[in-house]
Amino acid sequence: MLTIGELAKKAGVRTSALRYYEDEGLLVANGRTDSGYRLYKPEAIQRLYLIQRAQRLGFSLADIRTLLEGYDQGNLSDAALIETAESRYLALDKQVTELLTLQHELQLFLQDLYQQHGTSDHFAAMVERICANPITQPAAKGVLDWLVAYTGCVLSTEAGKAILERLQGLHIHIWQEKDVYFILVVNRDTAVYQSLLELAQLEANCQVHSQTIPELSDNEEGYLLRVTGPNAFIFARLFLALEQSPQS
Repeated sequence: MLTIGELAKKAGVRTSALRYYEDEGLLVANGRTDSGYRLYKPEAIQRLYLIQRAQRLGFSLADIRTLLEGYDQGNLSDAALIETAESRYLALDKQVTELLTLQHELQLFLQDLYQQHGTSDHFAAMVERICANPITQPAAKGVLDWLVAYTGCVLSTEAGKAILERLQGLHIHIWQEKDVYFILVVNRDTAVYQSLLELAQLEANCQVHSQTIPELSDNEEGYLLRVTGPNAFIFARLFLALEQSPQS
């Protein structure tokens, strides 16, 4: 058995942190000394490591409590635990998509600058170095499979899959303004417009994403898809993957 001071030292935390975890129901003392000091089993060290790791990943204390309940019971199939983990993953994927979108547009921006005023060898070398390392994206099918597994989105239907296949390999620009993503498909093919229109109409009828609203308009550079709502980032991630997929 470890005293609270010994446990704090081994785990690299303050004793006040251990008391706080106890107050939040994340840690339980296994007894007390004759003097009234808390005692813990050695296994408490691993528990603290798990708590700290979950905190670094952005889980709230309430989320960690749910995770620990499943961990203690040896039941990682608990619905609440799975929902907690998937929700956190979704939140992280949203942040990743925002950064990938900026990186994608930066590459295109630098390429445009060079094509218009490419007089500097140093600038050319920089552009070549950056653009020679394209964004590593999972295959569009992988993104869609994950999306379907998490939400049961209408894009999982045969109609949805057929639309996405027709949109592979297209050149796009993506940018974000608050909770709105703008996806510009640089193409004037009416067949592409029809596919985007079908995609917008299909998603508009999706019960799962009732707050995610895609709107399609004709832009002088191509076709602009404007997606609003909490899950709008999914469209940005999907189109980034579709751009890198070869056309059927």
